[in-house]
Parts: sequence; C-alpha cells; structure tokens
Amino acid sequence: MDREKFHLPGKHYFLSHSVGAQPKTVDAAMARGFAEPWRKAGAGIWDIWLETLAHARTSLAPLIGAYAHDICLQSNVSSGISKILFSLPERRGRTKIVLSEDDFPTVGFALAQARRIGYELVFLPGGTRLADPDAWAPAFQDDVQLVAATRAYSNSSILAPAGEIARRAREAGVFSLIDVAQAAGAVPVRLNEWAPDFAVGTSLKYLCGGPGAAFLWVQGDTAAQCAPMDVGWFSHEDPFEMDIRHFEYAQGAARYTGGTPSIAPGAGALAGFEIIGDHGVDAIYAHNQALLSRLFGALPDGAVQSAMAEGARGSGVLIKVRDYDAAAADLADAGVMHDTRQGAVRLSVHLYNDENDIDALLAVLAPHL
Repeated sequence: MDREKFHLPGKHYFLSHSVGAQPKTVDAAMARGFAEPWRKAGAGIWDIWLETLAHARTSLAPLIGAYAHDICLQSNVSSGISKILFSLPERRGRTKIVLSEDDFPTVGFALAQARRIGYELVFLPGGTRLADPDAWAPAFQDDVQLVAATRAYSNSSILAPAGEIARRAREAGVFSLIDVAQAAGAVPVRLNEWAPDFAVGTSLKYLCGGPGAAFLWVQGDTAAQCAPMDVGWFSHEDPFEMDIRHFEYAQGAARYTGGTPSIAPGAGALAGFEIIGDHGVDAIYAHNQALLSRLFGALPDGAVQSAMAEGARGSGVLIKVRDYDAAAADLADAGVMHDTRQGAVRLSVHLYNDENDIDALLAVLAPHL
C-alpha cells in the first residue's frame, strides 16, 4: 500500500504492534516543529512550539474520530491512565474499578494504584468472551466507578465492543475508559461516536509516530467533573499568568497536561499522523484485513491462536509453531521481523506490508507448523 515512505528494518517488517516503522519524513518534521525554532525563535519560541502541539492534535483527531480540543498529549499511556484515575470525583458507594485479565499489563499496574485510595480492582476473565457486550455486565453495577476496556487486545487481537460498553456504562452512571493503543491507525476508532468518558492511546504503534506522543482523550462534560491531581502550569487556564497563588483548571482536556509539555515527540509524531491521514484509517484497515485473510487462508487449521473472524480482529496475530526457537531462527535468517507471546510467533500487518511479505512469511513458517 505504501512502502516507500518508511524505513523498514529487515526484509519483511511485521512489528507494528510493538513499534511502527519510522517514516522517512521524521527528521524533517522534528527539525520544522522543534529543533529549528529552538535555534532561531528566541523569545517567541513557545508560540511556535505550542503551535506544533496544536498541529499534532489536529492531525491526530480524525484518525481517532475525535475533536482536537478533546485531546491532551501525554508521555505514555500509563501517565494518561494515572492522571485519569486520580482525577475522578469521589462518589459514595462506587468503590470498584473493572478491567480484564487481557488488558496490557501497564493498564493494570496504573489502575492498581487506586487501591491506595480505597478502590477494589475487579478483573473480568479474558478470551473471546470479551467481544460479547454481556460479558461486561459486572461493570455496569451501582458500586462501580470506572470500567476500562481495550478496543484491540494486544495478544488475542480480539475487538472489545467499545461503543456498547461506553453506552451501557453511561446508562449505569459508570465512567468508561477505552484503550485504543493497538487500534489507532489500523482499526477504525470513533471516539465521538462511541462517547466513552476517556480514551488513551499511543503514537508508538500503528500511528508510526515513535515513543513519547501518547494521548489522553476526554469528553468535555466529563472533564468538567474531574480535577486531576498531577497538575502544573499547563493545566492552568492561563499558563502564562504567573501568579503562584492562583490556579484555575483549564477547560476540557487541557487540564490533564500537567507541567511543561514535551515538544519533540509531538513534532516527530506528526510525520506518522500525516501519512496515516493521507491514506485514511478505513482504507488501511481494509488493506490490513485483506492481508490477514490471505495469511489465514493459507495456514492449517489450529495454527492461529488469536482472533480470526473478519470484522472481529485487529491487525495482530499469534501463530502456533512446534518449536518457537527453531522457527525464530529461520525467520531471522529470512529477515522476517517479529516477536513472540505465549510461545507463538507474534506478527502484525500494516500499510507498508504487501502480499509478497505474506507469501515470504508462509514459506518460512511452513516447515514449523
């Protein structure tokens, strides 16, 4: 679909679930939005740097079905979750936080800090049941404060019904948080349509923006109810007021900014956001799913450990092999970039993969299945 715009290590790059490939325009984007203003702008540098971050939010917004003013860039997903957690209003009787055993560990680690302030974590069983809205019923009880769901699960590639979870949570008076880290850029994300209270994600994976430009999204009405503890001068309604005795939360998502924002990651991430935006997530999704269908159609029954059904899977896959170490050695010799989970070969497809990549992968894997 578009290989020429990326640096692709190895011969066949299947690691977008871990780190999206680097756009060739990253250096220019970093220079334009960060380094050159630093050298030249002097007293006006913050105007330029803040415009860089505004451009990043504006470029990201259509990729996640959002408005730019509802997005606050973060250093990583964990930081975003922590800021959300410790911003929630106290509500009598709502003492539980519901998540699943299949969430990425950083989600659980960050949410577990809620035990410090009296919350109980409830883990739903993982697996294919997470695609069923009814499996989330324990999250919609009157003792639940927050439910956290993942749009595309990291290992299983199962898609949680984000919109339905958000709708049922809203009806039950439960705050909802959707993790879109393994979806954004490869699977359509429609935050305005789904209307959860919060979402988090990262530029690192299918958005091809590198580390450091994660994001927190929050509904405007929800933000107005929340008071983040992790604040700084950029959480202030007027960051440049400079009155140490006066603090007033910024409107909307900006109140989650905290202290001095990191400019360089946002500048670099623009390179990936712009390429993804040029193609459109819907078109990338169709491309990726066609490649997965080609792969799955050639594999023997039982070889795939992750979600296989069209419309119910992300862009990642786990492939069972008889001996992972032997398979990994042959994959490395063939320049197939991958990693492993659960003793399986872990792969993902993206806009820079094509049918030749799939066929080369199948040829190497065939003796190991």
